[in-house]
Order: sequence, then C-alpha cells, then structure tokens
Amino acid sequence: MATELELKLMLHSEYLKSASDFLDEICASSDTNEQSRQPTLALMNAYFDTEGADLMQGGMALRIRAVNNKFIQTVKTRGSNRVGMHARGEWEWFVPSDQLDLSLLSDVPLPESLQDMSWCSKLIEVYRTDFERQVWNIKSQETKMEVVCDQGLVTSPYGEDAICELELELKEGDEAGLYQFALQLAERVPVQVSIVSKAQKGVRLKYGQIEFPNKPVNTSNPLELAAYWYEVWLVYWEAMYFMKDEALMQPLRHSMVQLRACLPNELAQALGCLDGELEQQLVEEEDLLLKKLAGMTQIGITMLTVGQWLNQQAV
Repeated sequence: MATELELKLMLHSEYLKSASDFLDEICASSDTNEQSRQPTLALMNAYFDTEGADLMQGGMALRIRAVNNKFIQTVKTRGSNRVGMHARGEWEWFVPSDQLDLSLLSDVPLPESLQDMSWCSKLIEVYRTDFERQVWNIKSQETKMEVVCDQGLVTSPYGEDAICELELELKEGDEAGLYQFALQLAERVPVQVSIVSKAQKGVRLKYGQIEFPNKPVNTSNPLELAAYWYEVWLVYWEAMYFMKDEALMQPLRHSMVQLRACLPNELAQALGCLDGELEQQLVEEEDLLLKKLAGMTQIGITMLTVGQWLNQQAV
C-alpha cells in the first residue's frame, strides 16, 4: 500500500498548450535526468460498483486501468483529509486482462461495511474515463514530483463530463514544494485548485449531486472553519463550470466572505481584492463571464496561497 499525496489543478482546454510549454521549458533548463518529459500515454479506466453504490458509500474506488495493452487493478480509499489536497490509500496489481481479480482484495483493509464481500457478485461497470496523459518528472528545490496533464472524458449511461486537469504528485521530499511549484505555474497559466476526483465526476453523473465537505463540529476553531470554507469555495468553483451556471457565483462569493473571517489580515485582504474583481466581472453575459473568469490568473494564485497557508498550519 502507498499513500498518494497530490495537488490537483483544473484548467480549461485553451490553456493546455501554455501549461505544456511551461513544463517543457522547466525540463529543458535542467542538465540532469531528474527533470524530463515522459512518453504520452492513452489511458482507459473502468470503475466498478454496485447498483446501490456500496463501494462509494464505504469510501472505496475499484478500477481496471489499461495502459499500452497492460492492465492494472487499483483500489483507492478516502484516506485522511488534507486541506485542498488528496491523501489516500492506494493498492495496485498487474492483472492479465480487463477482468477484475477480487481475490487480490485480501491485501486491502476493507471498511467494515464491505468486509463480508457480499457485494462482489453485484459489481457492474458504472462509468469509465478515457484520456490522454502527458507526464513530466520535475524537481523543485528538494521536492521531486510527477506532474501529469490529463485531457479526455468521463462517460456513463447518465452522460459525460470533461477531464482537463494537472496533477502534481509528491514522489520525494517536502510537500510544501508542490505548492511552491504550483504557484510558479499559476503565474504563467490560469489554473484553479480542484478537490474533485475523476471518480467523483463519474458518480456525480448518476446522482447529479455536488459533494460538499462536512461542516466541522467545533465551529469555534477558526482553522477548522477556514479549512471548511476553503473547500466549499473550491467545490462551488468547479460546480459552476460543470453546471455552466453563473448563479453559483453568489454562494461561491459567500463562501469567500466566510473564509476571509478566518484568515490572517494579509490573506484576508488578498481574498477581499479577488472578491472585488469577481464583482466587477458580473456585468458580463453568462458565457463570457465563465470564459473570462477561467482566464484570470489571480484566482488560482489566491487559491494556492490560501491552501498553502492552511496546510502549513496543519503540520
């Protein structure tokens, strides 16, 4: 079992080339093998669950991935909450075909609700993802990371959703380096922090529900409240583009106001300036508004700066 720690950034397709060019420049500037671009991959992932979504409710994702005619069976668990980041348990096995080998799950500490294995006979393919992946190995100061750029689709009987994202996965060193490098990128390319996984996109197509974080029980703790409102802000941002609905700007800005009250002055001021910018953009028509917001580097920089501060407090 490995613990996967990654920072996910959403971007829009018109900025993919800018992101690729930036990462190619970083690799070209290095005279070592520690920074390099890897061959582009075409990936297919089939995700399995029961009709009643027993695995999802138990906090587990089960998939088969096909890469260049090789098949990998993967289990991922929800893992621990890391503000604005993904930290989860992951188990992988090479398998001979695109058929699941459920005997391998004996290696996985299953959640209690799934331990009787009665769900195994009810598994169906609930959605799949097909995407092209570009891969770069990057070293930023003492942090080694794998940066991937994925573009493609999540499809299911209930519809489809676009995949267009960057993932910075920590391979070695200090996780703070992920944020430092992401901020360098955000200065050049308009990106935004995302906490919505491909698996969540697939589930959302069936149920049509936006998944929000749980509000903390201890509302007197400003750090817990800040982490909550930060993730609510990120969820509304991604949902606004998934639903193509500018009306979500109102609750999105409300979450920013709540977040400001929990932050130190410098960060609160930065968030206030961004909110002022968003208010000025509301005069645009809906399609133009969403397109214009997607190109504002200030949004991603502010998201990353706040997320970096929150993670520093959690250490």
